[in-house]
Amino acid sequence: MSFRLLPADISDVPAMVRISKAAFNDDPIVGRIWRDCDKEVQFEHDVRVYEKHMRNRALTGEVFTKAVEEETGKLVAWARWKYPYMLTPEQKREKEIVEREKPQHPEGANVKLLEEFLGRLDELRDKYVDEEKEYFLHILVVMPEYQRKGLGSLLIRDGLAAADRDNVNTYIEASPAGVELYKRHGWKQVDDILIDLAPHGGQGIASEKCFVRSPGATDTS
Repeated sequence: MSFRLLPADISDVPAMVRISKAAFNDDPIVGRIWRDCDKEVQFEHDVRVYEKHMRNRALTGEVFTKAVEEETGKLVAWARWKYPYMLTPEQKREKEIVEREKPQHPEGANVKLLEEFLGRLDELRDKYVDEEKEYFLHILVVMPEYQRKGLGSLLIRDGLAAADRDNVNTYIEASPAGVELYKRHGWKQVDDILIDLAPHGGQGIASEKCFVRSPGATDTS
């Protein structure tokens, strides 16, 4: 079984959303945010969100890469990086307009949990990421039946190589399932995202880890 990396485009978004949903279905935070939504309505919402991301890549430094199975052409994994970027004054104004266009959340979404989670993410990204200089691995998802086949390492390879060439850090927020992969590639934990699920209808404390990788770093596990 072999795989090929290609740039993802807007026509890939429905398949990317399906993979993301399958990969994060059991995540204690993401799963609870969308648990009570109609699945088709949620799917259509997420497709619109990612299509918007695709259309505005020039304003955000985002780079979408897909892994395709050679034998079938099937999209089986993808990554969303944010590379360093600088905007002209005109682009900054355009980005401000785009960011004011907030999507309406589908009925049933746990909006309070979503806002708490996104607020914490924004705080930590402001703390650890310089968007004009550093790299940020925003999302890495692999179809469950294709996990443990080296696709995660394949999809982060180019971003890490670019960061090493530029001699700058890379940042990521990791669910428990991804921690060991990131440690193997040199990331070190720098912070936690802790969410008390009790006020949101759940139980316990959900946790995600924040990692920073120095240029040229190797296995930290």
